[in-house]
Amino acid sequence: MLVRPFTKPGDNSIEFLDEDWDVLVVLDACRYDLFARKNPFDVSVDKVHSNATQTREYIRNNFVGRDYRDTVYVTASPQFADFELNFAHIEHVWRDRWDEEYNTVRPESITEAAIDVANRYDDKRLIIHYMQPHYPFIGPTGRKLDEQATFVPNPENLSVWEQLSAGHLDEETVRKAYEENLSVVVPEVERLVENVEGKTVITSDHGNLFGQRVCWLPIRIYGHPARVHHPELTAVPWVELPYDSRREVIPATETMDTDTSFEAVEERLADLGYK
Repeated sequence: MLVRPFTKPGDNSIEFLDEDWDVLVVLDACRYDLFARKNPFDVSVDKVHSNATQTREYIRNNFVGRDYRDTVYVTASPQFADFELNFAHIEHVWRDRWDEEYNTVRPESITEAAIDVANRYDDKRLIIHYMQPHYPFIGPTGRKLDEQATFVPNPENLSVWEQLSAGHLDEETVRKAYEENLSVVVPEVERLVENVEGKTVITSDHGNLFGQRVCWLPIRIYGHPARVHHPELTAVPWVELPYDSRREVIPATETMDTDTSFEAVEERLADLGYK
């Protein structure tokens, strides 16, 4: 609340849906510089700026009140359950493929669902929204971090970013766990690209902060709080991959049926660190 008045959305924010792509891969909370260092593809990684700093803001700013019946959204994020959106179809993978051990949707589940949806909706654009590198951390460092956290008093049920801000966790360890989460999802993105035709672009809905200060304020920000438009938080990768053929896109003629039969949404959001 203190830093928001000192930040505002930039004029150079990207319009995700207006760009040229057939398949848009969204890696939740992926910093530009992290993907640039871990990029497995033989193409450049451009820096663009999102118009959002958290997923709900990304949904509101890009999709609410707009007609995207030429597009199918495949999502690991329960955030989409709270919105009525005009896509040809939304595949809520989190509903049926939630991993109770890891408290998230594993990336291979998204890849499998996306390949199936790509075949069923072969005349639509696709947005494939992976949960990683967003918390929970499912790599070896992250798993160890969660095990250790069970022995650390946390009576206020703070998120990993609030614990980091309070000095209860080591920043280097959290950074390593965050980077491992990207390493876990990248092979699944590669598998997706091999199995789904069309021009694929990789990006993120927003980034993540590790102790950045806003202006002259003596406050360090961690995570991705809503409406804090720090340039390091809005900076996301934009990776255009080579392709052999394009998808022939035909918009749906009818509005999709709105599915409201969602259960355990609040529980799933809590697993992802939204208290």
